[in-house]
Amino acid sequence: MIKPDVMPPSDSAVWWFIICGTQVLASTNENSAELVPYGNAKFIPGAETEYTAQIGDYRGKPAFVMSLAEPTLQLSEYEWQPLRQLLRFGDSELFALAGRACQLQHFLETHQYCGKCGSHTVQDRDELAVLCPQCEFRCYPRISPCMIVAVYRGKQILLARGVRHPEGLFSVLAGFVESGESFEQCVHREVFEEVGVRVRNIRYVTSQPWPFPHSLMAGFIAEYDSGELNLQDDEIISANWFDLDQLPRTPPLGTIAARLIATVKAEVQARS
Repeated sequence: MIKPDVMPPSDSAVWWFIICGTQVLASTNENSAELVPYGNAKFIPGAETEYTAQIGDYRGKPAFVMSLAEPTLQLSEYEWQPLRQLLRFGDSELFALAGRACQLQHFLETHQYCGKCGSHTVQDRDELAVLCPQCEFRCYPRISPCMIVAVYRGKQILLARGVRHPEGLFSVLAGFVESGESFEQCVHREVFEEVGVRVRNIRYVTSQPWPFPHSLMAGFIAEYDSGELNLQDDEIISANWFDLDQLPRTPPLGTIAARLIATVKAEVQARS
């Protein structure tokens, strides 16, 4: 549970997730990323004046976020890193907490006014929410559910390059759940809309918070049923069936997409 707008005791050593937008202040090398370590508030410039909150525990110690409007804070040996870059180190605990920190900042920035009457909101001191003093409307952080699915056919997997993917990167299909829709219905609809094929035997695998800015990904695998590839031009640049032993560049370890691809490969190999 997040403890909002609190400071650690002056004699406590904690980890600091110092964030601005989707950037995190960290020290990185080829193999790992390190946060601003254990110092209490008096050793962290701005910690006594900026927004802080306890967002959980990291490596067995309390983890605090410090939210900055601009990435102006400079600390020796630490640099501002894009949140996505933390994925490449395979530290799921680090990425999850950093993502939580960024989502918290996004929520507070985008809920300064009441969505019901337009008045200024205030932060709830007991839970992560904002309140409207005028109409008493209470708002919690938004979470947007979406599905992500690895579709396979025999020893092949369907991968696509979306309009927002980096050059050369192919991934599995994904899409947001619509109002009144189940995850399974979303899988059927999104796959058909994006690439024109039908699927069957949908099976849930895992989930992952995806803080860009506030998604929750539910991951599935599904078997191809029928249809030919027919791409949705405004969403998909290219898509194809790839042999599982000859894949193009795919998302890095630590992503739910990588886990789904690995799950399909392991299950197909086990049946061979």
